Order: sequence, then C-alpha cells, then structure tokens
Amino acid sequence: MRTYDSFFEDIEQRRAELAQRKSDQMARLKSQSDQGASETQERIKANQKRIAANQDEADKKKQELINKRKEAEAAREEQKQKREDEKRLKDEIRQDLAKEREDRRKDIEKKRMEKERAQVED
Repeated sequence: MRTYDSFFEDIEQRRAELAQRKSDQMARLKSQSDQGASETQERIKANQKRIAANQDEADKKKQELINKRKEAEAAREEQKQKREDEKRLKDEIRQDLAKEREDRRKDIEKKRMEKERAQVED
C-alpha cells in the first residue's frame, strides 16, 4: 500500500507544484504586463511631451513668419505712402512753377502791351 500512498502523494505533490508554477507564471505574466503597460505609458508621456515641444516650436516659427509678413507689409505700405507723398509734393512744385511761369508771362505780356500803348500814344 505504500506504493499507492506514495503514488498519490506524488500526484498531490505534482498538482501542488503545478498549481504553484501556474500561480508563479500568472504573477510573472501580470508583472510583465504591468511593466509593459507602465513602459507604454512612459513612452506615451514622453512622446506627448516631444509632440508638445515640437508644436510649441512650430507655433513660434509660424508666429515669427506672421510677424515678419506683417512687418514687411507695413514697410511696403510705408514706402508706398512715402512715394505718394513725394509724388504729391512734386506735383505741387510743378503746379507752383507752372503758375509762376504763367504769372511771369502775364507780367511780361502786360509790360509789352504797356510799351506798345506808350509807343502808340507818342
């Protein structure tokens, strides 16, 4: 009977060892799963930080380009206004010169007419 007892003891011992191995294996898998999940979460957080940093940098560059574009537009508008002011001043000067020439021509014509009248009267 000892053989049956030892046989059953061996089976019980093997079942206990199998149950222990199974629980150890489940604990190891759970640990690996938890570790993998935490590593994944860490990678996700790191990627989110990297993406946020890249987005901030891209936003800064975009804002710089917008500012440069606005500055260039303002400079063009200023140059355009300056050209228009210069053109207006030149037109005023031309008009003044033309008026002065016309006034001189009228004065000369008036003096000539007076001379002719004076000669006719003499």
